[in-house]
Amino acid sequence: MDTGTKFTDLSENKMELNFKDLVWFGRYIDYNKIRYFNYSMSGFCFSFTGTKAEALIISDGASFPEENQCVLAVYITDGTDYTWKNLSENPAKRFLLTKNETKITLFESDTKKTVTISVFKFSECAFANAGLKKITIDGSLAKQKLSNSSKFSQKIEFIGDSITCGYGIDGIWEKDSFRTWQERPDLAYSFLTARKLNAEISCVSWSGIGIISNYVDSQTVNIPDTKLLMPSLWPYTDKNLSMLLKIEPEIWDEAKYSPDIIVVHLGTNDSSWVQNVEERRLNFESCYRQFLEAIHRRSPKAKICCCLGAMGTELNETVHHAVKLFKSDFKNVICTTVDFPLQKDEDGIGADWHPSAKTHRKMAELLTEELKSLK
Repeated sequence: MDTGTKFTDLSENKMELNFKDLVWFGRYIDYNKIRYFNYSMSGFCFSFTGTKAEALIISDGASFPEENQCVLAVYITDGTDYTWKNLSENPAKRFLLTKNETKITLFESDTKKTVTISVFKFSECAFANAGLKKITIDGSLAKQKLSNSSKFSQKIEFIGDSITCGYGIDGIWEKDSFRTWQERPDLAYSFLTARKLNAEISCVSWSGIGIISNYVDSQTVNIPDTKLLMPSLWPYTDKNLSMLLKIEPEIWDEAKYSPDIIVVHLGTNDSSWVQNVEERRLNFESCYRQFLEAIHRRSPKAKICCCLGAMGTELNETVHHAVKLFKSDFKNVICTTVDFPLQKDEDGIGADWHPSAKTHRKMAELLTEELKSLK
């Protein structure tokens, strides 16, 4: 794993980029001249002609054990087209941010080349942060201004838990324990679906999170874990970072990213608390239905798709009924469901019994077909 490299001496052609020179993906917060991008597959890209590009990244990784430090991925594509079809299956580089400030070389060549550099956060928001302080290039920016509106056919927002984060995809069940280095949101059903549909993506995902309870050990815990639930996390740009910085959480401005489709993948962790107790199940159903209303209120033009099943099907029918209740009040809203088949041993199992890359591909195929059918 790469933990960063050093800047070289300045040259006559070196220039520093502004945040506005970059195309941004996902949610971000500006604080003290740093732009933080913390959710899975959030990040930025830019096109330039030159020989080198370097970045100074801020992180609190030094306060985390190595297994929970921040991981960034860098993709390099020729030319100025940065749509998903041009991204390779694997990034050109991955960096583990072990220090508070890390200077990394994004791209380097002996001869001038025109390339697009895309940087995404692979580790999830629940662990170490990432913030861009500056980017310096040896060369010049591409003359054509990049714009997401001209590159992608639609926008999708994914709201989910560890499955959406790509938790444990690079790990093996009963062999590996969780490490952020094993998180591969680029191989998760969410990004694979966006890639198939040529859709811009924004993820709000957090491992272990739920609607009424986060994951609990049902054998030893008899109260729900309500420390940070999705209904209280999702409305804000980055509530976790705001609390760490001791600033008022910023309400996410839908105008910055107005999704055409919102995919909800929640309930897997709630099931550890619900445990077939009818009172708890009804509470989950009610809160899920209320969450759908909050989603619709913020993004009234968006279609909604609710998914569940890969790691457990106990609450699938409850989600179906919550959607039915929601649609009975909001008859004009397109809101549908997708049941993912339970993962199979023969498809491989990732770290901590999470879906493998093959299972995620199967999930993406089902979800893609459903989203294509939405009218």
